Formats: sequence, C-alpha cells, structure tokens
Amino acid sequence: MSKVGRTAISTVEWVFDPLPASGARRGGDPASHVFRQTVTSFVREVVQNANDQRTGAPEVHFKFIELADDKLDRFLDAVSWRTLEPHLRAAATTKGGRHLRAFLDDFDERRRLVMLVVEDRNTVGLTGDELHGDSHFRALCKDTLFSHKQTDRAGGSYGLGKSVLWTFSGLSMVLFNSNLSVEGLGQQSPRLFGRVELPTHEVTGAPMRRRLAYSGSGWFGRRVKDDDGERAESVWAARAEELAAALGLRRREESGTSIAIIGFRDPAADTERSTEDLAKDIAAAIERDFWPSMVMPGEPLTVWMVAGKARPLLPDRDVTLTRPFVDAFRGRGSAKDSLESVGDVVVREIELDVPARTDGTSAVKGRVRLCVRLFAEDDQGTHPLAGHVAWFRGPGMIIWYADKRRLALGARPFHAVVACGMARAPEAPTEDDLAVERFLRAAEPPGHDSWESTAALKADYKRGYAKALEQLQRRVDEELKKIVVAQPRSGRQGPDRLRRMFPLGQRGGGGAGSVAFHVRNLVARLETGRWRFRGEIRPAVAIDAWECSLRLTESGEDGSELRAIAIERMETNAPAEVEVVDGRAVLRVRGPSLAFTGESAVVPSSAGGRRAVTLEARSRAGEFP
Repeated sequence: MSKVGRTAISTVEWVFDPLPASGARRGGDPASHVFRQTVTSFVREVVQNANDQRTGAPEVHFKFIELADDKLDRFLDAVSWRTLEPHLRAAATTKGGRHLRAFLDDFDERRRLVMLVVEDRNTVGLTGDELHGDSHFRALCKDTLFSHKQTDRAGGSYGLGKSVLWTFSGLSMVLFNSNLSVEGLGQQSPRLFGRVELPTHEVTGAPMRRRLAYSGSGWFGRRVKDDDGERAESVWAARAEELAAALGLRRREESGTSIAIIGFRDPAADTERSTEDLAKDIAAAIERDFWPSMVMPGEPLTVWMVAGKARPLLPDRDVTLTRPFVDAFRGRGSAKDSLESVGDVVVREIELDVPARTDGTSAVKGRVRLCVRLFAEDDQGTHPLAGHVAWFRGPGMIIWYADKRRLALGARPFHAVVACGMARAPEAPTEDDLAVERFLRAAEPPGHDSWESTAALKADYKRGYAKALEQLQRRVDEELKKIVVAQPRSGRQGPDRLRRMFPLGQRGGGGAGSVAFHVRNLVARLETGRWRFRGEIRPAVAIDAWECSLRLTESGEDGSELRAIAIERMETNAPAEVEVVDGRAVLRVRGPSLAFTGESAVVPSSAGGRRAVTLEARSRAGEFP
C-alpha cells in the first residue's frame, strides 16, 4: 500500500527504529523468557508453525550451513554487515546484551558462523502488506503478541512462539525468504526480509558524530523514506532471488518460507555443541513430539534432515522411541475388549463436557479416544516411555507425556495415547470434535505443553471449564486403570488384604502392650515373569527391635487369596537379619524403620492373565540375640 511522499532508496541494508519520544527503553525481547530455551522448544515452534500454515502435505527441511573464509566474507557483504555491526557492538555493551558480547568475542577470534536454515514447503508463505492489516508477514516478521492463525485446529494462538527464532541466534538475527501462495498487487515472489532483536542502545553517527539512541529492533530490506521517517521494506523478485543466493537462502518454487537463524547455538548449553549433535537433538525432538503429524491420514507432515546426505524422517523407518505410541494410535479402530497378548490395543471413548461459550454457543458433550497398547513385559524396564500416556489434538503435536507408571499396583506395562479434537477420528471428524478442538486449544498456555485454566478459557467459555479439564484427566485415569490391571478370576469371599498390614502386637522382651506396624510406599511390578517389589515398614511407636514376615499372594477381585507366590530374594537399606524360608521373607530389625526390595520366583505361565498381587506383612516387637 502506497503512501504520499514515499521515496525508495536502492540500497538494501539494516534500518533501526529510533528511541520513541517517551524515552522508554527495553533490555531485550520479553517474549523470549516465556519458553524454556531448549532445542525441543525450538523444534516445537518451527515445525508446528509450518504445520499450521499448510496448503497441502507440508514439508520441513533442516539444513546447517557453516560460514568461514571467502564464504563468510560474501555472506557478510550480502547481509550489509557494515550497517549492522555498529548496532551489535553497541548493544553488546548494555546489560541486556551480555550474550551478544560473548558471541561477538568468539566470532572475532574464530571468524566463523553457523547458520541453520529451516525451509517449509507447501505452506502459505509470508503473504500480506508491509504495513497494514493482519497477515502472515506481519505476524512473523513485524508484530509481537499477534497471531494470524485463523483456524480452530492451529497449534499456536499467542504470537509468542516465534521468539525462539531470535533466542537461538547468537546475533539475535533472523532472515526470511518466502514464495507466496497468494501475491498481492505489485508483489512478485520471492520476498526477502530480516529482523534483529537487540536491547535499547546508542550508536555514534553523522552529522557531528552525535550519539543516536535506538529502541532495539532492526529490519533488513530496501531503505524507504516517507513522511513518518525511514524504514526497511521487503526485497522482491529478481533482486530478492539474487540476494537469497548470496545469503544461502535460495529455495525451490513451492510456496513456503525459508528461515535462517544466524549464529545458531543452543542457549542452554555451557559449551559449544557440534552441528552433528544439534542435528541429532532436532531429529529426536521431531520424533518425540510430531509423530502424530507424520502418521495422520490425509496429508501427513514430512521432515527432512540435511546433515550430510539429505534424507526424510520416515515413521516406519526412523521412529523408534515412540513406535509403541504410533502402533497404539494406528490401532484406534480395534474392537478388542481386553489386553491379552503383547501388541493388543484396547480403545475407549471418554466423555469431555465442553462448557457453553460466552458468545452463546451451547455446551457440548464431546469425546476423546483412549488407545492402550500392551507392551512386552521383558522390555518394560528398558523403554523410557513405558507406562506413559501421550496427549494430543488435531495439529498432531504432542502436548505432554503423562507418567502413569504408578497408576495402580499390578498394572501391566503399556503405552497409551489420548487423541482429542480433530485427531479423535481424523478420517471423519464431527462437529463435536471441532468443539473439543477449539476448547482444548484455548486451554493451552504459550508453551502448548499442558491443558489448564487460561485467560482465553475465561474470556471465551462460561464457568465449568476448569472442572471439565479435571474430569477429563480423572476419567482417562479411571478407564486406563480398568484396562491395564487385569481382572482376575473370582475366588472365595475373603477380607480385603490388598496393601494391608496386620497389627499383631504380641508382647516382646522390650515392651508391653500391642504395637501396630505400617507399610508405606509399596510398589510392585511384574518384570520378566517375576514380581519385583519395594516398600517401607515401621512401627507406629518407637521400639528398639522388631520382626516382620513378608508373604506374596495373587489376589482375586474381592481381595481374597488365589495362590501364594514364593519370594526368592530380599534386600534392606539398614542392618537387619534377612531369612527366606518356604517362600516367605523374615526380617529381624534394629532401628526405627526399614526399607526393603524383593523379587519373587518366576510366576508360572498357568497364572494366565492374573496380575493383581497382595503383600501381607506380619510384624511383632521383640528382642533378638
């Protein structure tokens, strides 16, 4: 959009915003402090942004470029280093520019830069006007706390996540080159632009070598003058193509955007990390957090790692850590009612009560889909995510992995997913699924790593949203427990012995009257056919010496005993006499409490699906020689 009195200057360089008349200063970008400064956070932002802007099956390419010697000189000339460097040096002397000072010192000594280019394809691109209206260009390159993601299934909504781009640049500098899916009047792709985020600083300049103060933000593009002052605007067409080639940002013709993070580093690392290690971390973060996008039906996400020979990350070849979750999600159509064999998937629909919206939209009784896959018992101790539940919605980015290994005593090893919103039934989502999608999107904080009460929920929904979120997680836990704790066959009626201690209180040589003993922190897990258990036992009153006998049994649904399980090994954390006799462990203790670990004999295969266990503890005070 044109303005009266506008004059374009042919030079492409950095233009910085002057300090406003108020004199208000800034020490850096406050949005950069919202997110954890990890490679995972970086990957979540850039991949999800590309996923949200898809026009077809999206692709994201990660490519590291090392700049040194003549290659570095050509890059610095193309990026107008002469107009940028004075601002970097000045900002490095401020309190908010300490990271710049350290990076520039290292750069001066080594004369080397690492650039990470993240290129997305089959996406919208940086569409929109330079100065006016909501647009993808303004949201990514100009604005703060503005998001132009208009669909209800988008991953982001705050406009804060892009701050990680500048956080991961040692120079706080990011360059963009984009092919637009829709070009406006006078626009011809590609479009090239840049932004640097510095603290408020002063630079000595002409005339009369006076000190000029700048707010911090700087922009790389064609210098333009108008009645409001000077600014930088996008470089277009052939000139942008030429400049992109010199900057290492040339791209193919598909619509989308290439983002170059200059001086890429891991801000959380205390030493420099190799590009090989960084590439491995990026690939691991993609697998952990974006496998749903990679296996979703329709137009799945494809991610390419350009480290050596370029290759795509393929779910059936490269997804290993999260493979059990992939298999659980792919089994979302299973009709099995119970887990019987390794690899079985059981599916349950869980209700989510979406409250009415403040705009008058009625409440909805939606559903999410829980898929639980039985894991191999022999491997449960070696898989880091065994006993975890992966939660996600339509965009296909994992919100979080919930650790449910302590869900229930005797729970069989499993992996589970809770597919919500448009991901519940991705082949044919319903209007209720869309309502759930909209609700959960509003429940995500800027890091998109939980569902909780937020300002967006308070503004858009009537009371009841916090209760709805709590009920959802409780309902999932309850249903999960029913699935992974196998229902044993019924036995005779008997007392509820599960995790119960029998206080016998017999008189011993050191005391009189009855004494109760308490069992705490009891955990048992079936591994490689054996029960491994641990816990703590202590007298209710202080006594010097005491004895306890531990016995394991498999129990019925009503708590009655079905069969005894022999204990083979016992260990303690304190001086104690340990004796295993006829499958029972006898412990003679001197001290206030005792922590123990133990292991049973191999449970016979004839035990079938029974996986509920009772630890019976009988204790007494006494004196021992």
